[in-house]
Amino acid sequence: MGNDRFIELVSKKLTNEISSEESEELQHCLNSDEINRRDFEFLNIYWNSNDTEFADNALAFQKIKTKIQSQEADTATIPNLKKSYTYVWRAAAAVILLTACSWFFYSRFVSKRINLLTTTPHAWQNKNTVKREKSTIVLTDGTRITLNSQSTLKYPTVFTGKTREVYLSGEAFFDVHKDHEHPFIIHTEKMNIKVLGTAFNVKSYPNDPQSETTLIRGTIEVTLDDRPSDRIILKPSEKLIVKNGSFKTTRRNTKLNPADAGSGMRYVLTTFTRLQQGDSTVVETSWTQNKFIFRDENFATLSDRMERWYGVDIKFKNDALKQYRFSGVFEKETINQALDALRMTENFNYKIKNSTIYIY
Repeated sequence: MGNDRFIELVSKKLTNEISSEESEELQHCLNSDEINRRDFEFLNIYWNSNDTEFADNALAFQKIKTKIQSQEADTATIPNLKKSYTYVWRAAAAVILLTACSWFFYSRFVSKRINLLTTTPHAWQNKNTVKREKSTIVLTDGTRITLNSQSTLKYPTVFTGKTREVYLSGEAFFDVHKDHEHPFIIHTEKMNIKVLGTAFNVKSYPNDPQSETTLIRGTIEVTLDDRPSDRIILKPSEKLIVKNGSFKTTRRNTKLNPADAGSGMRYVLTTFTRLQQGDSTVVETSWTQNKFIFRDENFATLSDRMERWYGVDIKFKNDALKQYRFSGVFEKETINQALDALRMTENFNYKIKNSTIYIY
């Protein structure tokens, strides 16, 4: 059976114009050909759909049908002319159904496929660093990101839309390309940072007790996940520390009003730390210069940083040792040299087995 005849029969079936003989012919056509069966089901779904998006095609079909029926009635006494209009009716039905078929297939399947392609993970890249590793990524907009050890950055292959958004777990230094029409947004576990063009450091490791954002130049706006209505604006040389626990906000040398306390996260706005007076080194970003700097840090927090810096695991045999506090600078020292230096200020011992260090 030709395709034109099949479309003619389907057209009559869907518009209730089919005779019993033609119905049997159509049924035979469907039983003997799987492709015809599939096409019929497809067109039947289209024709019986109540979606408003099909209204134009259905209306066009009805107009053609009404017009041709009227013309057929007017030419009933002229066989050749009636035959001609019958052919036009069939052709019109075929055109409407073929158009509907193509449009339905595109809207229901192709467009969904396009949407899937634009939202699947294939449009995103993941950059992961392990212990002792750092990495630099330059995004398509020119933004330069230095990723610290044990960190993950998720970013799109190409930025689209009104914003430029990335996701960070760990620590990274951002030098964001300025684009006022497309703000740059970094999402972390506890906060979201919005910038236009600036340089700053973000530290947000999942297991750390606090997250930090340190602004070097420009201006950034930070919102906290559990307090989205609060907008914290940082100016150059300021640092935002976000901790779990009762909520508060304060600046250095400013007394905290007890009424500010409440549930949720707490944050403190202070200034970044210089290595020493007259030195340009900023402690919070010193890792980008391969300097390991710590100021009055307890051993538990310091050991987490040392694990990432030296690529080791550190375990405490005595939890009381975790409260020891240290200050110092390491650059080219080995892990043994670093631990020996710490032992000069506090009394503890250590043992190294493979890549695990036991503190006792």
